[in-house]
Amino acid sequence: MPKIISLEKKKRLYKVVFDDERTIYVTEDTIVRFFLSKGAVFEDTEIEKIAEFADFSRGKNLGLYYISFKQRTKKEVIYYLIDHEIPNVQIAKIIDALEASHFIDDNAYTESFVRGKVLGKSAGPYQIQQKLVNKGIDKSLALEKLELLYDYDAQVDIATHLAEKLVMSKYSRLPLKALKMKIATNLTSKGFSYDISKIAIDNLELESDEDNESELLQKELDKIMRKYSRKYDGYDLKQRVSNALVRKGFDFDVINRELREIDF
Repeated sequence: MPKIISLEKKKRLYKVVFDDERTIYVTEDTIVRFFLSKGAVFEDTEIEKIAEFADFSRGKNLGLYYISFKQRTKKEVIYYLIDHEIPNVQIAKIIDALEASHFIDDNAYTESFVRGKVLGKSAGPYQIQQKLVNKGIDKSLALEKLELLYDYDAQVDIATHLAEKLVMSKYSRLPLKALKMKIATNLTSKGFSYDISKIAIDNLELESDEDNESELLQKELDKIMRKYSRKYDGYDLKQRVSNALVRKGFDFDVINRELREIDF
């Protein structure tokens, strides 16, 4: 029967060498469980069991190490173990063990994740749901926790909060129509529905500043005229300038009033 001729510590693992030139790497738990020591003899079937348990023990330790930094989903731990070349058969056993001990708990993870996003006031429900699904959380579980922890009033409150921040940073540089479009686009990209975004914008009770809009329009008009007058003139130039200003969010009637003052 093969005999251990060398047992040497290598960082986190132990290198076990048998006299038939077979080498395996094991954890300390494996040494204790199978009473491994120099000179000990084992049958081939026993060595196979030792190697299997060593993979399980190493994988479980890796999983616990990975989880120790922060909560992880089941999917995240599985991919971490795959990256560290733990055999699939052992990964299944490791995940079962970690779930049984509640080191992995997708239900608790989802609840904590949603609570954190709601408190952080940084994302809408659809964005949160997508992030959870990407982390391997079942869609139905994500929706359940969102319905429980992120109700209609909270969505309106957070969307309004984010809209106010955008007004603070963008208001002086955009006409009213463009500002509202900017806010709506930003809120929907963060995972709020169109209806919630509209309510948030209405809550701001924004009003047009005619002097500011006139100044903004004149600046844009000058830039666009310089750009297009090199290639176009007459009615063609007027239409292109008008369309460009509409895309910038300026009111069509105000644009026409300004363009009437220009000789094309």
